[in-house]
Amino acid sequence: MNTMMAAQPPVRSRNSQPGEESIAQYIASSESIDQLVADGYLVRHDGRLIARQLRAPQLRQALTHSMCHTARPDVDDFYQADGESDTDWSRRRAGTVRSNCSACPVRAACAELALRDDDTEGLRGGLTPEKLRTRLQAEAAGLDQARAEDQRAAREQQARIAAAVEVQHLARQYLGGSIPPKKREANHAAIATAARRRDELFATHRLATGWTQAA
Repeated sequence: MNTMMAAQPPVRSRNSQPGEESIAQYIASSESIDQLVADGYLVRHDGRLIARQLRAPQLRQALTHSMCHTARPDVDDFYQADGESDTDWSRRRAGTVRSNCSACPVRAACAELALRDDDTEGLRGGLTPEKLRTRLQAEAAGLDQARAEDQRAAREQQARIAAAVEVQHLARQYLGGSIPPKKREANHAAIATAARRRDELFATHRLATGWTQAA
C-alpha cells in the first residue's frame, strides 16, 4: 500500500494523526484479514496504524500469513544465543530481518501482537527487543486501551456462543416422546426468547464490525 489516503473513511490512538486514524479504522473494519494481507495493508507505517485497530484474534489470524508460518525459519534465528556477543547477535539478527521480516506481509501485525502480549524477547515484526521495549513504553496508554478492547471483544464472543448454545439446548429438551401441551408451549416460548437474545447479540456484533443489519 502506498498510502491510505486513497481510501474513503466513514478514533485516535498513540502517535498517529486523527485523519490517519480514521482512515485506518475504516480500512480495518471494511476488509477481511485475508484481503488486508493481499492488499499489503499490514506492512510499514500504514500497517502499523491498521494493526492497532485489529483485535487480538485478528492479529493471530494474520500471522498465519507470516514468513514464520509459511517458510518456517529456524526459531533460534530470532533470539540472541547464550554467550553470544552483542556484535555477533547484531550481525546475525540483521540477516534474519533481511531474509524474513523484511519480506513478511504481516510484520506490522506481528509487532502489534507482541506489544499487546508484552513479549519483547527476540525479534518481532522486524523490531529488536530494544525497539519493542521503547514502543511498549511510549505507547503504554494505547496498548492498555487495545488490551481492554480485546477483553471486551472476548467477553462478547463468549456471550454470543453461550446464547447460541442455549437455543440448541432448549430445542433438544423435549425432542421425541409425548410432551404435555403446557410444557411444549413453555419450551417454545423459552426457545423464542433465547433465539431473540442470540439474534440481538449477533446483530449488534455485525453492526459493530461494519456489516449491515440484514447481513
